[in-house]
Amino acid sequence: MAEATGPGWQGQAADEGLDPGEVRLVFGRYRAYCRYHRSQRGSEPLPLETWFGYYHLEAASEAGQNAPTASGCSVDASARNRGAVARPAAFLRVLAALAAVESVA
Repeated sequence: MAEATGPGWQGQAADEGLDPGEVRLVFGRYRAYCRYHRSQRGSEPLPLETWFGYYHLEAASEAGQNAPTASGCSVDASARNRGAVARPAAFLRVLAALAAVESVA
């Protein structure tokens, strides 16, 4: 692994080769889920790790359905904005680091 590019979750994302924008986008979806669940259902939402497991399954399914055929083009499984699908364990580590510094309310 390369030298750390910076402190915090953004540096961790860079170290993992993940797009910080994608991490922030997915965290925004989790935050929205939490707000909806608390306000409309009146109960506690799933913990981040459990929610992300479902999110990953759905994202992987959609990526598989929308993926172009590999013949005649260059398809890179580690392309930007695919970290949640291609590298879920690393993505969850960075997502949890972001959640630790951001409010989930």
